[in-house]
Amino acid sequence: TTIVEDQPEQVTMVKKTLWQLIRNGGLMMWPLGLLALYGFYKAGEQIYAIVFSNNRARDQGLVTSLNPHVMPFDDLIGKVTSAVRQHEQAAFPRMCEAALERIYQGKEATEEALIREGELQLSRLKRGLKPLQTVVTVAPLLGLMGTVYGMIASFQSLGATGDKVEILSKGIYEALVTTAAGLTIAIPFLFIYQWLNHRSDEVGENLNRQGAALLEKFYPSVGGEANRENEAQESAEPGE
Repeated sequence: TTIVEDQPEQVTMVKKTLWQLIRNGGLMMWPLGLLALYGFYKAGEQIYAIVFSNNRARDQGLVTSLNPHVMPFDDLIGKVTSAVRQHEQAAFPRMCEAALERIYQGKEATEEALIREGELQLSRLKRGLKPLQTVVTVAPLLGLMGTVYGMIASFQSLGATGDKVEILSKGIYEALVTTAAGLTIAIPFLFIYQWLNHRSDEVGENLNRQGAALLEKFYPSVGGEANRENEAQESAEPGE
């Protein structure tokens, strides 16, 4: 009697490239790809609007340059208009523009204009983040939908001739690619959304701070800007 031992089957691991994985994902990879491109476009747009356009040092420099005790009103208007044109996505120059329109109506009217325009500009920045939130929400759902459709197609193919285990495993593998793609898209954009949301909150704090400084420029409180200017003038007089 001859005993022949069964030799273990050799398993070959095949590494696939990213493009091959995308092709294996099926038709659902197309809307996922378009969604990723849309997310990149909106992320770049909001990074420019929130991070680069709204600069704290530039806003502070604008407040410093606006001196109603020295500059004529037309020069103030011209400087603010120039700042609005140079940085169209910046929020604070538009607040200054709204304040100057009501500067002769008193402190309360000027303060009201600052607050209203600041709320509008901050709401605009927050509203621009909604597309990123949509990408974070929709990408996993599209990936899950692709997986469900892929699983349905895999189980339907079990009636075909051939190795059913191989057919089923191949179908499940291809179906899970869409879920992985959806999560791969959603997770980075979630971090980008949270970061930009935090930066927009910082922009809101800066608008409140610079708005208060601008109001103090035009309507100084007791012991404020007016007293500091009087002291500067007295110190500049000869013989003192």
